[in-house]
Amino acid sequence: MTFSIGHGAARDRQLERVEMRLVFLISYPLCLAAAMTGRVIHAFDRRAARPAHSIFAEARSSAHAAIGYAFNV
Repeated sequence: MTFSIGHGAARDRQLERVEMRLVFLISYPLCLAAAMTGRVIHAFDRRAARPAHSIFAEARSSAHAAIGYAFNV
């Protein structure tokens, strides 16, 4: 048995991708600022371990996690 997907479903997926990209573009600078603040705070802590990822990777990961929570509602 086969089902055909109409053009409406493809358009909905495309709109959802655009919406996710917009949320990412809004949340990424906020996550980048938070990552930079965290790095500055940890720079003064001598016991803190060296971070494994770059600031940009950490911000991207945080932004993707925020998007997951935003679209899970």
